[in-house]
Amino acid sequence: MSTIKRPKGSVSVGTDRGWLRLRWRYKGKSYTMAVGLPDNPINRSLAERQAKLIEADVEADHITPGAFDQTLAKYRDTDAEKAVSLIKLWERYTEYKRKTLPDARSLDKYHGLSGHLQEFFRKRAASSISETQAFKFRDWLLKKLEPITARERIGMLRACWQWGIKRNLVTENPWAEVRVKVPPKAKPKPFTAAEISRILEHMKGEPRYQHWSDFVEFCLSVGCRPGEAAGLKWKHFTEDCDSVWVGESFGRGRQKGTKTNQARSFQLFPELQAMLLKRRPEKWNGNDYVFTAPKGTPIDDHNFRRRCWVPLLDDLDIPYRKPYNTRHTFCSHALSQGWSVSEIAAVTGNSEETILRNYVGNPHGKAQVKRLY
Repeated sequence: MSTIKRPKGSVSVGTDRGWLRLRWRYKGKSYTMAVGLPDNPINRSLAERQAKLIEADVEADHITPGAFDQTLAKYRDTDAEKAVSLIKLWERYTEYKRKTLPDARSLDKYHGLSGHLQEFFRKRAASSISETQAFKFRDWLLKKLEPITARERIGMLRACWQWGIKRNLVTENPWAEVRVKVPPKAKPKPFTAAEISRILEHMKGEPRYQHWSDFVEFCLSVGCRPGEAAGLKWKHFTEDCDSVWVGESFGRGRQKGTKTNQARSFQLFPELQAMLLKRRPEKWNGNDYVFTAPKGTPIDDHNFRRRCWVPLLDDLDIPYRKPYNTRHTFCSHALSQGWSVSEIAAVTGNSEETILRNYVGNPHGKAQVKRLY
């Protein structure tokens, strides 16, 4: 701990583990007050200002009893104490994002990050966070989260401070140069044509899985996200089911927009059209779900995975892939069969760059090096 010496009876400015604090004695009683700011030239000048205010009141108290506030509340109501806390800044930014995010559930990650911030930074002022502390938080966060998730969280903090700068809540962005290296992600392993045939054949022939077979076939046939297929209603198809509009999804118990909040429409091939017409009841309502759980409720992804998908692949001794892999499988096979990337993007609702980067694997298994000469 370092301390600036002052005349006897005055207030001294010191540090405790790098954080500024004031110490003094008056009428035989010792006082210690945390400034709430790390030690640097600017913050030390604020602490000096606080010290002079206290000294002036102590001097005046000899003449006018009560001039010195023994509760110290008066001296905490300073520029240093008025500085917005890191947590308050994050809460205000989260409230701002609440108005702009298309899906309220997207706020979950903001609330989750709030817990990490409180655990690491506690009640520190947002303006007190240095780049060094930002890097230390990144390293601490990497012990709790996967690199790809930590990278997203650091990006959220960078955006928060940028938002705060525009509103004069902070002056500098300590996260500007903080980056998280994410290891290369393995290409997806799509189901092969033989695996697809086995999956659909087994589902249609095994009573345990028959109810879900059309749902899985649709996902594999058009490459939509499982949640988008679960959110389809009969009104989203044309009268003869030869085309579909995909602009909603179902997940976590509610109907919502697609992941990208964009809609798309495309034609369906005759066999898929026939499957849908056969599935549609004689008396149907446009708001009825096309694919449902066995009890007629909308499909819950966790329930589908537990009751159908996991045991199905286990029955067939097919290496496990998430249900979302049906989307990877569609993209990979479509590209292998001569579809252009723009055609795949139009059907799946992703950009061409995203298709190539995240969705395309080798539908024939491992790539093989062939002799060129």
